[in-house]
Amino acid sequence: MSLSDMRLIRLRDDIAACIHPEQIWLFSRKTGMDGQLSSVKLCVVVPEEDSRQAERTLYLNVDSELPFDLVCYSRTQWQKLSGDPDSFAYRVRSTGRMLYEK
Repeated sequence: MSLSDMRLIRLRDDIAACIHPEQIWLFSRKTGMDGQLSSVKLCVVVPEEDSRQAERTLYLNVDSELPFDLVCYSRTQWQKLSGDPDSFAYRVRSTGRMLYEK
């Protein structure tokens, strides 16, 4: 397992431990000239309705060696938007990679 993979797994596990999400999706990744992962963008589906609070909690409490950006959806938002072909959530579900599911 590469260092990049280990850092992504640690980030996934830290997010899961912090807020107990329903799903975590990887929807963008950047690599450096050396081929190593340099940053990621994740989508996190949370059970509670306040997805903005979940996002704040994650940014304040998850300290990762791997730089990351987040988009959080509540379960209700995700169920509604991930089925709409015109939504960003649909693009994440269609092209992203699920890293975690409860």
